[in-house]
Order: sequence, then C-alpha cells, then structure tokens
Amino acid sequence: MRSAWGKYEDEGLYHRLEHHCADVAGCFEALITDDVLAARFARASGSATGDRLDPVTFSRLAVIAFLHDFAKLNAGFQFKVRDPATLPGKPPPRMSHVAEAFYCIEQPDICERLGLYDLLDEWGEGLDALLRGALTHHGRPPRRPHGGGGPRAIWEPFAGYDPAASASLLRRRAEDWFPEAFRPGPPLPDRPAFAHLFAGVVALADQIGSDRDRHFPFEPNDDPAYIKRARRQAREAIAARGLRRIRWPAAAGGTDFRAMFDHTAPRPLQATVADAPLDVPLLILESETGSGKTEAAVLRFAALLRAGSVDGLYFAVPTRAAAKQLHERVRLAVRALLPDRWADATALAIPGYCVMGEASGRPEGGFQVYWDDGPDEADRVARWSAESARHFLSAPAAVGTIDQALLGALKVKWAHLRGAALSRSLLVVDEVHASDTYMTELLATLLGGHLAVGGHALLMSATLGGAARARLVAGSARPGTPAVDAAEREPYPSLTLARDGGAVLQPIAATGMRKAVSMEPQPWLADSASIAAAARTAAERGAKVLVIRNTVASAQAVLDELLRDGGGELALQVNGVGTLHHGRFAVEDRKLLDDAVQQALGKPRPCGGRVVIGTQTLEQSLDIDADLLLTDLCPVDVLLQRIGRLHRHENARPPACGQPRCVVLVPEGGLERGLDGSLMGHGLGTRPGSQAGGIYRNLLGVESTRCLIDEHPVWRVPDMNRVLVERATHPQVLEEFAERLGGVWRDHEVHNFGVGAAEAQLARRHSLDRDHAFDDELAFPDLDEAVRTRLGEDGPRFELAKAAPGPFGSNVRTFNLPAHLFRGALPSREEIEAASLEWSPDGGTLRIGTHAFRYDRTGIHRDTSADGSSV
Repeated sequence: MRSAWGKYEDEGLYHRLEHHCADVAGCFEALITDDVLAARFARASGSATGDRLDPVTFSRLAVIAFLHDFAKLNAGFQFKVRDPATLPGKPPPRMSHVAEAFYCIEQPDICERLGLYDLLDEWGEGLDALLRGALTHHGRPPRRPHGGGGPRAIWEPFAGYDPAASASLLRRRAEDWFPEAFRPGPPLPDRPAFAHLFAGVVALADQIGSDRDRHFPFEPNDDPAYIKRARRQAREAIAARGLRRIRWPAAAGGTDFRAMFDHTAPRPLQATVADAPLDVPLLILESETGSGKTEAAVLRFAALLRAGSVDGLYFAVPTRAAAKQLHERVRLAVRALLPDRWADATALAIPGYCVMGEASGRPEGGFQVYWDDGPDEADRVARWSAESARHFLSAPAAVGTIDQALLGALKVKWAHLRGAALSRSLLVVDEVHASDTYMTELLATLLGGHLAVGGHALLMSATLGGAARARLVAGSARPGTPAVDAAEREPYPSLTLARDGGAVLQPIAATGMRKAVSMEPQPWLADSASIAAAARTAAERGAKVLVIRNTVASAQAVLDELLRDGGGELALQVNGVGTLHHGRFAVEDRKLLDDAVQQALGKPRPCGGRVVIGTQTLEQSLDIDADLLLTDLCPVDVLLQRIGRLHRHENARPPACGQPRCVVLVPEGGLERGLDGSLMGHGLGTRPGSQAGGIYRNLLGVESTRCLIDEHPVWRVPDMNRVLVERATHPQVLEEFAERLGGVWRDHEVHNFGVGAAEAQLARRHSLDRDHAFDDELAFPDLDEAVRTRLGEDGPRFELAKAAPGPFGSNVRTFNLPAHLFRGALPSREEIEAASLEWSPDGGTLRIGTHAFRYDRTGIHRDTSADGSSV
C-alpha cells in the first residue's frame, strides 16, 4: 500500500504525511511550553487565574496542530506530482490541501477513520474553530468551497493508494503519540481570541517544521516511534531561532543606565516609566521630542522581561529612515538585557533589509540571504527572523515601522502568525498622533487584540490629542471624547496607566529641556525659488537647514532651484551628488540617503552649512538636529513633530541661528481664499468632486494651525504642546471654528466629518477583529493590495531582472512606486517582470511596459520626453 506524503521532492525522496505532521506538532509543543506564550494561551482561554493549560488541553491542541495537513490525504493531492503517463488509468483531478479539508469533512467514511465525529462530541464545540485555525497555516483562513464533498474520485483508492487507509493511520498515530489528549478532560476553550492565537502559533510552527534542509530531513519509511525524533528536532529548531526563551527572565542582565545609554542617570520621565506597575498592560507616555522616551521604553522592557511578563520587544516608528537610525540605539541598549547567545539579536524590521545586530545581508531570491560576514550555520539559523518580513515580529528584539505591527491586525496573509509572534513582546509605538483617523483606528484594533491575550504595550507621543488618547484607551469599547477645556488642563508631560478601558493620567516632572521657537510665516508655499534662496543664504553662513515639504514634487522643485542657483554643493550629498530625501528612490539608494541624512544632521554633526530637503520621511522619530527649519504648513501635531528636529541637541550654532527659528511656508491670500484655492495643493485639501486628496485634507485643522502661528509668534515647547494640539485637533474646537467662519467652511467641516467616519469604517472593515469567531464569515481578500496599513494608492514593488547603476553610482534593483505615477494604468505582471533601467549621462530611464520614468538625483518622476506628458 502506497503511503501518503507530506513533503515531496521526487518519487524516491519524500517525507511521510504523519512525519511532517509530527514535526509541526513538535514545534507547536516546544513553542507553547515557553512561559510567556503559555501565559498568553491561558489568558486567551478565559482563565481567571492565569494558570497554564491543563495537560489534557495542551495535548489536544498538539493533536489539532498535528492534523493541520490532514486534507493532504486526498488522492488528488497525492498524485498531482506524478506524470499522468506513468499512472495506470486516469488519475484523480489535481487538488490542493486547505479548502479541500471541507471536502474531507463531508465524507463520512474519511471523518470516521480520522475520528473527527468522536472528537467533536468529546472535546467540545471549540474544536471546529481550532481546526479552522490549524488550516490557516498558509497565511489565510480557509474558505469553504462549493460542491459538497468535492470530486468523488479524490476519496477513492487509486494506483495502490487509499485515502481512507491514510486517514486511519493518522488517527492511530495521533492516539499513540499524544495519548494524554484522549483521556477525559475539560472541553476545549471556545473563545475567538484563543482560536486566533492558536492559528498564528500553528502557522509559525509549520514554517519551522517545514525546514527540511536544517532540522527536519525527509523520512520516507514508516516509523512508529518517529514522534521522539520529531520532538527532539523541534526543540533544537525552536532554540536555534531564538524562540525558546523559557529561562530568559532569570538571565536578564541588570539595568546599568550608563552602560546602556551613555548617560549618568535616568531622567524623571525615564524613572517614572521604569517604575510603573507591571500589572498595567498599556502605558501612554506623552512628552516633548528629545526628552528621552526611547530610553524609557527600553527600561520598561527591562522591567517586564525580568518579571517574565514579556520575552521580546518590538519598537515601531513611523518611517523607514527612523527605524534604521533607531535600530542602532536600541541594539546597544538591549545587549545588556538578553542572554549572551542572543545579546546582539536585534533585527531591523524593514522589508528589503536583512539586518540582525551588527550583521547585514542581502536577499538573493527565494528564501536565500547572503550575509556579508559569512556566518556559520548556527549563526545563519539564528538570523532566521531577520530574513523574512513575515518573521520580523518573532525576533527577540526588533525595530521597524509601525506597518509591520499593523499587518498583524489586518485581513492580510500571515496576520495570525504576526499577531501571535507579537503577543510575546512589549509593543512600543513611537510618535502616535491624532491627525490620521485610519491609522488610529487600526492601532486601536491592534492594541485590543494584543492586550486581550495578556500582551503589553507602550505608546509614546509628543502630540497626542485627548480624543485620540480616549480612542486608544477604550479599545473595542465606544470611546467618549473629553471636553476641550478638560483636555487642555491635562498634565504634560504625563504617563497614562490604562487597563480594562479606564485610565489614570500621572504627571511627570519636566525634563528642563525647553525651547522658545520663533514661528515666522512666509507666503512661499508656491514659491520654490524663495525657499531655496532662504535656505542657501542660511547655509552659506554655516547653518544646518532642514526643509520639509508635504509632497515629493514640491521638495524636488526646491532642489531644482537650489541647483539652478549654483548651490548644489550645499545640498545633501551622496557620493558627491547633491540630492534630497524622500520615498521615491530605489530601495538601495534609500539606504544611502538615510546614511547621508544621519551624517549631515546626526549626533555628532560635522561643521559647515548644509541644506537637507525632504518630505515626511524626515519629520518623525529621527535624532537629527537642524539650526533652521523651513516647513510647509501642516496640522499642528505634525508641525510640532517637525519642530522636534530643530535645536534638538546642545550644538554650536551660527550667529543668526542662536535661537530656534521655524519658517512656516503658507499660501498667499489667507483665510478668505482658503477653500477657493490658496490652501489647496501642496499636500493640503481635497478639491470638490475629487476622489484624490492632499496628504492633510482637514483644512479646518490646517487653518487653525495657521491662526495659532499668527496668535502666538513664539511657541514655548513643551509648555504649550497640550494647548496647541487641542486647539487645532479637538473635534469640539474644529466644529466651533467652522460655525464661526460659516459658509463653505461649515460645509467643509461636515464633509470632513464624513470622510473621517468613512476612513474609520474602512479601517474596521479591513481590520482582523479577534473577537470575531473563526467561522465561514472570517474571509480575507485574495489580494493583500486591497488592504493597506496606510491610506493612499499603493503601486507595484518589483526587482529588475538585471541591476543597473543609479544616480549615486551604486547598483540598484528594487523599486516601490506609487500608483498615481501610472495615471490609472497599472502595469501587468509581465510588464513589471520585464522592467529595465537604462542609464545615460543625463540620468536614467526606468521603463515599465508603456510607462517611462526619469531617475536622477531628485528621485523618480515621469519622463516627459518619452511620453510628452507633464509631470
């Protein structure tokens, strides 16, 4: 009798189905015996005491993990790898093995052989959801197909193979290898959060248990004792990847503040966070930029790690540039906390990068990564979590963008795996603010699922409004919006201690890091030449000038003017080429640009003037220090973030920049022309009847910010932060402002309220609600592109078949272009695969099907010479 295979290479080299199932079950067991993950399962089960799962329930979960691939026993799957010409007769139709599980359940003879009917009676109704969770091991919940039990031929014997006999063998091995599961015990937990967590851990176990090359070699021969080998290999595989952390709390090092951060002693803010009660799952730290929030987050991680409440850290920031810069700071700080073998295991969680600790590599197609330091096999396996984006959140410590965490709260592939991996970690989210309804709603959903299973989180912000704070604290409950006068009176800096939907704000002693910023409005929003001239004049006098614009096109226009005026040597330099910083460069060049910004404005910074021009990529979480800031008008919370890059450290300043100056680029005209056009464009506003909008569409908030600049020529940071934010973001303030202005402004407020409600509803529709039962209605879109972590048009991400030189002399290959560049005609897969970059003395031409783009020192833009269109 032919045996069922679970992994296959050729006729003589395959892994038996029951052996692969044992490998995955062994990995599942090894994962959930760790203290933190065991505690997450106990919490998700509804245990009031938080005790570990009882042995019978533990073993039953292992059996369900063992059955994750039971649908592979259908004959259509077993013979899909065979040449039909070598088979006797017509083979059964080709089949896969996920949705086919529903076909299997419709076959009474197969189900009886597997014993599923008996298990449903004996183990309780929770088994159905958990089986569906196990079937999610390929990243998406299974969909029930049409057609009852499927083609009858896939369940009938063929060419020496009998699906029913294979089903009987699976049941027999389950009983022999997991005997505790078949003894009397309590019903399986029947809570949605438990099934979602289970699904993620099974997916993770399947990823590891399928690693034939490193840990699970094929075994085609029948082995009734194979489970012993599987469990031994599983323990080794889990430990080798740094996922076995049962002894880490005891091994956690001491908190030598100077050794960790190169500072004498913690500031009051940092001490307050470090001493916060360990049983409070959610902290919200509000303090000005540059006040030491990063160090406070690591101290919170240290306290929770030593207590055994977490065994990992994920530090989320808004941008890739910020993540890359912060990675080194966090890496050095956590080295003293993790066991020796894993002391330098902080991953950089940015797709396209492969960084673990000090080691860096590059993807080479498929799942292969070339590591520059030539590691041995043990070190290579240890970097597993840094080699694939789906594994980033499994790292002992990782720094990346907020998007990687939010992908665990969206209906996208591998969401369950990401969420389960994240549940072990302290989730730190930096630079949370109020102006993005969609992302705030997604973050609230992420927090709700994370905290519901016992996870811990720390949110940090310099500019969080009271309404946004209430939404994040409320979780799945309906939040109440605090009155504006009460919101303005809240202490700042402060630490919010939140649990069970309630919160207490605790004042924090001020750090003494205050600055009085001169706010100077200039009507240059549409005048790139004046912006460039002002920046050049200051740089020629030795100033480090930061120019932040709301759109790529307007940033490029300023660089063009600077170059036209002979100021190229003052611009940001990459390999001797004057340039700017934004997201529309090849991924390889983005790495060079990130390094160049850090070198120009980082700590320490070189002498001499420099003009660094960029977009939102430069406004948050970056430890950079400018003498003078020129910035487009934007919402107040964003503007305060940008001001946080101004006079950040105690550096020597040129004479004209002794005091912080922020030149705010506003439109000509003013209030009376705002909705007629002067506030439109430049990343602001949405024109009537247009589906597209600026980056900042709430013109009431933008106009309120402009009024605050007029009313307060000097902004005292952080003393005024709370009042400034509330007076330009609080719903009550904006509603009253619209009523006072009347006319089209009132209509705009109503429209904007509707847009915000629609964005919140869209976020809820895209979100993976872990309170939702694991049933037929839990459906993910077929394409992840339909669900995004940030609103906006996503375009194709692709690699050139052949690398080509970029504008800075280094070879480039990887691109991620916004959809609007293609003007509604996105290229086909075939056109993307044939994309090419041709270089000439005046720049490169990137061709994708019928589309042509110029690629030069200013980034990527449409090639007007190729298609006759305007940029």
